[in-house]
Amino acid sequence: MQGNLFVISLSQPGTLTTNAVKRVSFPFGVTLTGGNCYTDNATGFDLDVGTASDTDAYIDAHEVIGSTGTTIDIGISDLVNDTPIHIAAGTEIVITADFDATGSADAANIDVHLFFREG
Repeated sequence: MQGNLFVISLSQPGTLTTNAVKRVSFPFGVTLTGGNCYTDNATGFDLDVGTASDTDAYIDAHEVIGSTGTTIDIGISDLVNDTPIHIAAGTEIVITADFDATGSADAANIDVHLFFREG
């Protein structure tokens, strides 16, 4: 049963030449519980999730390196303070894929899916 769980996604086809950024806010409080990411084999990016004033407040430089078409999970231990993160209503959430931060080839064909629950 899905209940009050939902997913926010950032997808960008092709090879990134600049950071991919998505901004979203909700009229109700939410809790970030995890997610998963994808990038093409042997390419990579660092994922930051936070607010407009602190862009890595929730997830700080989570390294995503592509490996043969598989997704990379973001679990509780990958969140800042290793705990689900409550985000107040109206907070602007900033999702950033830093295309060249990992030392591997620039990220290509990325997908980021963040899992939230209401409240």
